[in-house]
Amino acid sequence: MLDMLIREPEIMQPVDIEKENKQAIIEHVDQIIATEVEPHIHTDAKELRLRHYVITVPAIRAQETCRDTFVRFKRQTHLPCIVLCDEQERPEGLVMREQFYRHMASRFASELYDTRSTVMFSQSNMLVMDIDTEAWIVVDAALAREGDSFYECVVLIDQERLAGIVTIRDIMELSNHLQLATEQRRISSLHDTRQFVEQIGEAVKVVQQAAQASHQELHLMKQQTISGQHDLNQAHQQFQQVQQLVVRQRTLAEQMLDYTGQASKVVHTVTDLAGQSNMLALNASIEAARAKAAGQGFAVVAEEMRKLSSHITTLSTDVNRLLTGLGEMIGQSASSTHTTETVMDQSMIYIQQANQLFGKMTVEAEQASQNAEQLMKSADQADHLTSIVAQALQR
Repeated sequence: MLDMLIREPEIMQPVDIEKENKQAIIEHVDQIIATEVEPHIHTDAKELRLRHYVITVPAIRAQETCRDTFVRFKRQTHLPCIVLCDEQERPEGLVMREQFYRHMASRFASELYDTRSTVMFSQSNMLVMDIDTEAWIVVDAALAREGDSFYECVVLIDQERLAGIVTIRDIMELSNHLQLATEQRRISSLHDTRQFVEQIGEAVKVVQQAAQASHQELHLMKQQTISGQHDLNQAHQQFQQVQQLVVRQRTLAEQMLDYTGQASKVVHTVTDLAGQSNMLALNASIEAARAKAAGQGFAVVAEEMRKLSSHITTLSTDVNRLLTGLGEMIGQSASSTHTTETVMDQSMIYIQQANQLFGKMTVEAEQASQNAEQLMKSADQADHLTSIVAQALQR
C-alpha cells in the first residue's frame, strides 16, 4: 500500500539506438541523470524522521498492579498507552489506555483486577520498530496491521531500549506528509526532467550541427582525396615517361662514349701513319741529297711529304685532345644520368606508396562519411524523440 503512495516517478529510459553513433548523446543523458536527478530521490522521505513524532510514555515493570496503572492513566490523561519493560528497559508488552479502561469498567473489575499485575492486559505481539527506521517503512508496517491491532501504538526502541511510541493518529499524519512530499517530489521531478529534456534537446541539436558539418567536411575531404589521387596518377605516368627518357639518354651516352673510344683509336692509327710518313720523307731527303742534281725533284717531293705528315700529326694531336675531353664529358653525363636514374627509381617507390596511401584515405573517407551520415540520422531521430518527451512532460 505504502509503495503505491510514495512510488518514485518513472524516468524515461534512453532509446536503444546504435551506440557507436549515439555515444555522445547517451553519455550526456547519463551524466544529467546521475548528477541532477538521482541525488533528489528519497530526499524528502528521509527528512521525515520518526523522532519528530515520538511520544514519551512510562516504562512499567511486571510488578505494577492494575490499580497502580489505573491511577497512572488518571493522573496522566495525555498518555495513550504505557509499555511493559524488563530490567534493561526492553519492551515486553503494550497496554493501550482505551483497552485497559474497557477491562476496568466492568462492575466487579476493582475486586477482580486491582491487586493483579497489569501484565494480564498487555499485548505482547505489539509492533516494535527501531527509532532510526525510515518513516515510510514504519508507516507501511503499521498500515498493514489488521483487526484491533491496527489502532495500537507503535513501540519505538533505540539500541533495544524503549525510546517512546507513535500513535496511529501520528502514523496517519506521517502517511499524509509522505504522500504530500511524494507528490511535491513528483512535480519537482517532472519539472526538473522537463528542464533536463530541454538540455538534452539542445545537446542533440549541437550534435546534429556537428554531425552535419562533419558530413560536409568528410564529403569534401573525400572529393579532394579522389582529386589528389587522380593528380598523383598523372604525375606517376609523367614520371615513368621521364624515367624512360633518362634510361634512353644513359644508353645513348654509353654508345657515344664507345664511339669516342673507337675514334680515338683511329686518330692514334693516323698519328702512327703520319710518323711513319715523316720518317720515309726524311729518308727520301737523304737519298735525294746523295743523288745531287738528279735527286733534286725527288727532294722537293720528300720535303712536301714531311711537311704534310707533320701537319697531320699536329691535327691528330688536336683531334685526340678533343676526343679525350669529349669522352670525359660523356662519361660525366653518363654518371649523372645513372645517379638521376637511381633517384628516380627511389622516387617511383615513394609515388607508388603515396598512391596506395591515397587509395586507403579514399576508402576511409568514404567510411567516415557514411558514419557521419548515420550519426546525423540518429541525431535527427533523437531530436524527434526528445521533442515527443518534452511535449508529453508539458501536458
